[in-house]
Amino acid sequence: VFIELEHTATGARHVHIQNQDRENTFGVVFKTVPKDSTGVAHILEHTVLCGSQKFPVRDPFFSMLKRSLSTFMNALTSSDWTMYPFATQNKKDYYNLMDVYLNSVFYPRLDDLSFKQEGHRLDIQMDSGVAAENIVYKGVVYNEMKGAMSSPDQVMARSLLKVLYPSTTYRFNSGGDPAIIPRLTHEQLKAFHRHHYHPSNGYFYTYGDLPLADHLA
Repeated sequence: VFIELEHTATGARHVHIQNQDRENTFGVVFKTVPKDSTGVAHILEHTVLCGSQKFPVRDPFFSMLKRSLSTFMNALTSSDWTMYPFATQNKKDYYNLMDVYLNSVFYPRLDDLSFKQEGHRLDIQMDSGVAAENIVYKGVVYNEMKGAMSSPDQVMARSLLKVLYPSTTYRFNSGGDPAIIPRLTHEQLKAFHRHHYHPSNGYFYTYGDLPLADHLA
């Protein structure tokens, strides 16, 4: 049974597929349209999972990976959307994960230290355990995209998008261009969250044999 709902107060949309599958799935998706190649959507995807109002620990997402019975847990950033999905066959685990995911996306701490860890920071280059003279950029997303953009295929694909869609959001690198990522500020990151991570801009997805009424509660 396919059920499509819209929340009157906020405009949030929810699709539920009810069936006899024990593999219960949840996802919350936001339209995240970048206006530059700083990788703000990608860095935010990482940073919201670094502690929230209800779970003020360093990495609730990775803590749950060790404790959960989930069959799938992830977060994904695409060219114009960001998604936080998981799946599990255990009811208690399902609602534990939903609690962590929803509190993370709607009430993240987004502190400066997490931004420096996941986004970018200046660091001393180490050579065989000894500090070298060079100051270099580091950061989880910065390093990830540095690796991605070292691929000739990626460089070609990004160049094609830039030429094919010169007046749209698709000309930007939503993952972040290592040459441009350091321009992103902590305040810009928080502003992007305020603008995009709201129920009115959200799409919710649930699937499986657990009752819809429990999900809505």
